[in-house]
Amino acid sequence: MESMRNTPRSCSKLVALLIIPCCYLVGCASSVVVQSDFPTPLVEPLPVRVGLIFGEELRDFQHHEELPQQANWTIDLGDISITMLQPLFESMFVETQNVEAIPVDMPENNTLDGILKASLNRFEFDVPVNSDNKFAEVWMQYQLDLYEPGGELITEWQVSGYGKAEIGRTKRTESVSRAAINAMREVGATISTRFAQQPQIGFWLKERQNTDFINE
Repeated sequence: MESMRNTPRSCSKLVALLIIPCCYLVGCASSVVVQSDFPTPLVEPLPVRVGLIFGEELRDFQHHEELPQQANWTIDLGDISITMLQPLFESMFVETQNVEAIPVDMPENNTLDGILKASLNRFEFDVPVNSDNKFAEVWMQYQLDLYEPGGELITEWQVSGYGKAEIGRTKRTESVSRAAINAMREVGATISTRFAQQPQIGFWLKERQNTDFINE
């Protein structure tokens, strides 16, 4: 009986079967656009007028990462950051207005007490490969830089947030999105409750109150 041999045709089929899954894995990509609404915090507005800067690096923020044994991920956090921060700051101060740059030299902005620039300087996430861990996790850190209207830096404040979401039967992309939203809610809560407690910010607020008292 003739022994079984790999003919050129059978070899080519075997190579094709091996190549197709590899190409599929390499080309696989996961894209996440985080979207949500955030509740407006119930806080007493601070008695200061603040200019807000949301630069292009924040508005266009995307996180790109290739996870081992998974895919190439792109997570868009630009629009959602503005969605969270704009109404948050509007509720925290008696008056806000968006400005383009520091220092502010336009006459109509001379009444501002300070300039607040927000940026997202850290984002990390994890999606489990095995079935033992059923949660997607997100770590993120925003930075708030507070300036005098003339451009002098008052303080820098890093605000971190952590969130996780169960994967269950949902897509991994949806779980990452929900984990990111939970992390952002933690960031928003921290900003709204602890902003005035930062030492340099507290001193800046007292200084503005004393100035207003003298002007009156």
